[in-house]
Amino acid sequence: MLLRDMLKNGTEKLKSCGIENAEGDARLLAMHVLGMDYTRLFMELDKNVDDDAAGAYDVLIEKRGRHYPCQYIIGAQDFMGYTFEVSENVLIPRPETELLVEKALKATGDKEACNALDMCCGTGCIGISYILERRKRGSLDDRLTLVDVSPHAIRLSEKNCFLHDISCDIIESNMFEYRNPAVSEGSESPVRLKNGGDLYDIIMTNPPYIRSSDIDALMEEVSRFEPRLALDGMEDGLYFYRRIIKEARNYLNENGCFVCEISYDQYDAVYGILVDNGYGDIELIKDYAGLDRVVLAYVRDIC
Repeated sequence: MLLRDMLKNGTEKLKSCGIENAEGDARLLAMHVLGMDYTRLFMELDKNVDDDAAGAYDVLIEKRGRHYPCQYIIGAQDFMGYTFEVSENVLIPRPETELLVEKALKATGDKEACNALDMCCGTGCIGISYILERRKRGSLDDRLTLVDVSPHAIRLSEKNCFLHDISCDIIESNMFEYRNPAVSEGSESPVRLKNGGDLYDIIMTNPPYIRSSDIDALMEEVSRFEPRLALDGMEDGLYFYRRIIKEARNYLNENGCFVCEISYDQYDAVYGILVDNGYGDIELIKDYAGLDRVVLAYVRDIC
């Protein structure tokens, strides 16, 4: 079978299953199966594909046709120009989250060395991209801590740090507290997250923020296959903002920066939580679709 025909068949099958970006997904899966980049794929459209590769491709097309995310099939997703390993145990990095990293970079651009925390890190894409971009700009003494409650996310963050040659602290923690594995089960008590006695210059977070009642109404790829732990912001979607914003003040340097992603309808509520906890100079950043997406604030004294 010609590669051109294989792509056409794959696209048609995905369209029949209601896949929105059928052509793009069919192409991405072909690149994965054949080990080709975008340019080579189109240079070889009129070449034959062997039966084994065509069969493997059909299997992946069938899987994608069930709305299983492409990123989980190929095990990777690009973010900020870097490739990150992903799995069905973590949230897939989104393009709009790149705005969070871009704003964090701008907010700390005058610092020669920055101590950063990525809370609810998932793949680690936010914190790792932040450090990689800082490194490009000549900042070689930055420090990074990645924190997540999920052991699956911790293992994936470790892989992504190795992939991108990032050395950092990676901590399995229920936000700002964790349980010491050296203490026997049942007798251990919460331990406050520590950072070598130092405070952070910036805390970045993309916490779960979908209302529990709204999750089942999300697109099938998200509601069926992405981990609920990474989506569920409890009843009003604000549970994690209340906890993280309140506790983050104790971990930020004077004039430290806090930056988070929000849903399109949460700015007023998050703004109020920030003000109530002594943050100021609060800024809202809209995404490419014009929706409220990222909030940045600085530690200020509570009057």
